[in-house]
Amino acid sequence: MTIQPGSEEERLLLGRWIRKGQGLIVAGSALGESYIDPKVKREGDAAAKSEEYVKLDREIAEKLPHLKGKFRYELEKYFRDRWGPYLPREQ
Repeated sequence: MTIQPGSEEERLLLGRWIRKGQGLIVAGSALGESYIDPKVKREGDAAAKSEEYVKLDREIAEKLPHLKGKFRYELEKYFRDRWGPYLPREQ
């Protein structure tokens, strides 16, 4: 199911993607292209968070194909320009 640009659903999904990727090494890839690099050691719960993020990244890229392939800085700017600086709260 594709979500329309500028919709509330897009705001919630993109905000969730931005929030989940904060502080993760895998979050440096473009939307839909993140992966787990086996050469990078992840301590504590970072491994589980990284795996969760990669799965979410792929799911969101399918729902927001108009944003697929764009990098974090582009998507953060896209988000701010449309909805302001505040990310939606986790539900």
